[in-house]
Amino acid sequence: MIPAIAKIIKDIKDLKIQGSTNISTAGVECIRLAAKHSRAKTKRAFISELERLCVTLSKARVTEPALRNALKYVMIRIKLHEDFKTIKEYTEQVCRNYLRELRDMVKVIAEIGSGLIENGDVILTHCHSENVTAILLASKKQGKRFRVIVTETRPMYQGLITARALSKAGIKVTLCVDSAIGYVMKGVKKVLVGCDAILVDGSIVNKIGTFPIAVLARDFGVPFYVAGGTYKFATETVLGRQEPIENRDPKEVADPRSLPGVEIINPSFDVTPAEFIKILITEKGVTRPEWIMELSRGMFL
Repeated sequence: MIPAIAKIIKDIKDLKIQGSTNISTAGVECIRLAAKHSRAKTKRAFISELERLCVTLSKARVTEPALRNALKYVMIRIKLHEDFKTIKEYTEQVCRNYLRELRDMVKVIAEIGSGLIENGDVILTHCHSENVTAILLASKKQGKRFRVIVTETRPMYQGLITARALSKAGIKVTLCVDSAIGYVMKGVKKVLVGCDAILVDGSIVNKIGTFPIAVLARDFGVPFYVAGGTYKFATETVLGRQEPIENRDPKEVADPRSLPGVEIINPSFDVTPAEFIKILITEKGVTRPEWIMELSRGMFL
């Protein structure tokens, strides 16, 4: 494995690359680099080399269907290419095509989602989402005046990434601790979060802490919006497979040596059932959670 690929994989594991869109982009970039530097003498060896890399990438973050779908998209097309002499160039083109489609998808989601943001809104968001950030930045460019409340998102504080990006764009931002969501919810007009996975029943997997925000939002009568492309659809859940929830190193929470006899749990994600979600914002438009399976049909072929 070349050093550049090893570094990308390590950065994904260490959350230096985070957010499903960024992780998918990094994964496809690894395939592109591996193909470029491959010394395989046959198509079979070339495909085998890339498939092993796909397995390694998929294990870097287990709760990332967007990454799995990206790798699937690329590999299906590479396998169908018959001319081994041009397979490296073809792989390069496939990877670049996917990355372009992904960038375009984020732009479309931003355009659609910004239509839901109104003057005077107070919007609560959690963690860091490329799609959510794009929606809010697009809304700002349209001249809309609104305020965003961002949770810190422990234990890795990804909310700070969101807060910095929005504040830099001139958006009024308030940062709060995760446990303050009940305190701030009474002034919130909308909740807008991203997602790492969209399941077959319309529920979503997102950063731990999303579900309690959704519960509180419903109790306060605040609409709960989710932004995410259909490339995040967890296709395996159609067959009854449960999307795995990643459990990260307890040391991210506290030093186990300072708490002898105490079990420290650190789940990275939770599931928010469809009943708590008002709408999903995708590149295909605004939709109800229960329609997501039909919307995603045939997406990854």
